[in-house]
Amino acid sequence: MANIQAVAAPDATELPLVSIRRERARQFQKLQHAVPAIALLGAGVQGLREGAHGFAFALAVGELAVSFLLLRMAVKELASVRRSHSVHAEHHQGVDWFDVFAAGVLTAEALEHWHTHHHLPRPTLLMAAVTLALGLFHRQISTFFAARRRLLRIDGSGIRVRGRFGRSFFAPWPDIEGIEVDHDKARIVARGGRERRIDLTDLRNAPEVRQALLAARERLAPVGLPRPI
Repeated sequence: MANIQAVAAPDATELPLVSIRRERARQFQKLQHAVPAIALLGAGVQGLREGAHGFAFALAVGELAVSFLLLRMAVKELASVRRSHSVHAEHHQGVDWFDVFAAGVLTAEALEHWHTHHHLPRPTLLMAAVTLALGLFHRQISTFFAARRRLLRIDGSGIRVRGRFGRSFFAPWPDIEGIEVDHDKARIVARGGRERRIDLTDLRNAPEVRQALLAARERLAPVGLPRPI
């Protein structure tokens, strides 16, 4: 490649690298809670039809309530997955109601088991407690993982790409030999054969990442050759 000098600007650009595939996998993993909700909904309807009284009546009403709320949230989650091509925006709301309602479904499922078999399934109750904690402390958990998310940072010192499991790529401007940006992928090439590839087709905010890398390429001043187009 051409000999390149750095033209470093003082401003910094930092963008998360949000994987669409990983987000979809997490969403569908959450939606697995909707399967027992359907069965629990049927159990609640059956209890009311049979004229349940006392605790059985309260349990049937509770089963209907938490199942309906969770299934309603599941529809919203599916809609968000279908819109996964849109630009990603971080939402750190205080409570994740999907997890809260999922914990309610698990609790109702455990109570139904106790009512029919006179035995509390401890693993189900433990899962309910964990799921409830995930929902109630959603903001704190999201903030914790946001500090460790994949990101692209371009500043006056160079280009840094932080990957999963702490794997990072950093190239100071003088060491960058080229930046290639296509429609579906990008490649940052540094001296010594080091390079980092970015799959743009898997990013929610691919247009922003592409534009940031094109702007970074403009910072590179090829000596004696025109800048890449």
